[in-house]
Amino acid sequence: MGHFSVRTAVKHPADRTRVEEIDLFVDTGATLSWVPREVLERLDVPRLPRRQFVLADGGTVERETALVLMQLDRTEGGVTVVFAEPGDALLLGATALETHGLGVDPIRRQLIPRSLLAMHVRM
Repeated sequence: MGHFSVRTAVKHPADRTRVEEIDLFVDTGATLSWVPREVLERLDVPRLPRRQFVLADGGTVERETALVLMQLDRTEGGVTVVFAEPGDALLLGATALETHGLGVDPIRRQLIPRSLLAMHVRM
């Protein structure tokens, strides 16, 4: 797949006026998005529990997580993000893409609209 990054706005979930724009590397293999710790601390976003992550090399790390509003391609949604430490990659993960109804065009290196999926079961 082609490698590329996208510009996104990260907002405090209760105060949309607290916002920072950042570039994140698109990584469909990452479950959550990784946002610089200093950005999340400046926004003073609500913290969630620490989580453990398996890295591509098989190692593991533990990081704090938070709930934010994220704006991508004119869509906005609540997503869980990771407090990225210095040296961590800054990533846009699969859950953020799915929340926003976006897929990845690896040839054009861009995000593309994708239908949200649901299974309707009548009871």
